[in-house]
Amino acid sequence: MRPLTAWVSFGLMLCLALASCAPAPTAQPAAPAAPAAAAAQGAPAGAASEAVAPAAPAAQAGQAAPPLKKFRVLLPFREGITFFPISIAQELGYLKAEGIDMDLQVANGSSALIQQLGAGNGEIGVVLAPNTLLGYAEGVKYKAFYDFLTKNTFDTKVLDGSPINTLADLRGKTIGTIDLTRGDLPLLRVQLRRAGLDPQRDVNIVALGPDMVVHAQALRDGKADALNISWNNTVSVEAAGVKLKCITCDTEELQLASETTVATLPVFQRDRQYLVGFGRALAKATLFAETNPDAAIAIMAKVAPAEHTDPAYARTFFMAALDIMRPRQPGKYGLHDLGGWERLQDYMQAPTEIQATGLTTKVNISEVVTNELVDEMNRFDADAVRKEAQAYRP
Repeated sequence: MRPLTAWVSFGLMLCLALASCAPAPTAQPAAPAAPAAAAAQGAPAGAASEAVAPAAPAAQAGQAAPPLKKFRVLLPFREGITFFPISIAQELGYLKAEGIDMDLQVANGSSALIQQLGAGNGEIGVVLAPNTLLGYAEGVKYKAFYDFLTKNTFDTKVLDGSPINTLADLRGKTIGTIDLTRGDLPLLRVQLRRAGLDPQRDVNIVALGPDMVVHAQALRDGKADALNISWNNTVSVEAAGVKLKCITCDTEELQLASETTVATLPVFQRDRQYLVGFGRALAKATLFAETNPDAAIAIMAKVAPAEHTDPAYARTFFMAALDIMRPRQPGKYGLHDLGGWERLQDYMQAPTEIQATGLTTKVNISEVVTNELVDEMNRFDADAVRKEAQAYRP
């Protein structure tokens, strides 16, 4: 394995850009710092609680769960709503029913997480898609087997009712962001250039700081015409009383791979049944949450009580997380959009005047990303999960 140096700068910037994976309550909408320490091509793009009904069977009918086996699962940031399917799968016993004894650990961002995987300090991790490509290009071998986020992590958004509807409409306008060293900005500059704009002359990109109230006020006061903003910080801005309209969400060319779940190559080759079970447990947890969001929120209030000091805000945040984790196709939880991965790589290899993305070696996407486990991961009694969710009482 080659030294993991070429991509750390970009990867760290992008991870810091997402360090606010769990926005603060409305009284403090600024993003809190992250703690230190985890088939065919897809379509484009509380208090302690006890379930009344038992969990659905672990494997498909007629199959017993494999023997219990420990896996260290790494998260790039703290456990909470941002990673709710993992927490709910653990709390409801879905992982144990699949033979998985999960040791959940937190790394200091996606770059550090990949370094930990490369050093043999974890078997499974949830990783931002750009870092997945960067790490693989530098020699860390793994397979992305379950798509975690099915929509963009970052988008460009304007005030609802604004006449700005496309990136091309931003000529002569100001785009606000947290700071000018963030890892998402190289991708934004490439998007602007492909929309016919010169990112250095035709638009003004300004740093607004980490407080999302300031971002909301900048839009109100006309100091910014648009925001380059993550899905979770969108919750904080709208909680400050500003309704946003996305101008990049509905264009297929701008839909990029976002965040995925990877397993080291030896684990993928050796422990296929367990990885199918891990994905199945996440799928069931997501379906549980879709069926009864209030039950899922009650579970997460036990897992991460600090996120639930403002129940109304926590619910809004949770519903945003649920939306960005919905499957690309009904009943196809974990399905990757391989076209989105190709588009992401294309953007990451495009030159920019100020910040480079660091992806200098083209990756064979089919070697890194797979949908081959998706059908098996989605073989479970969905009706049983729905009934369990409907019967759940905190």
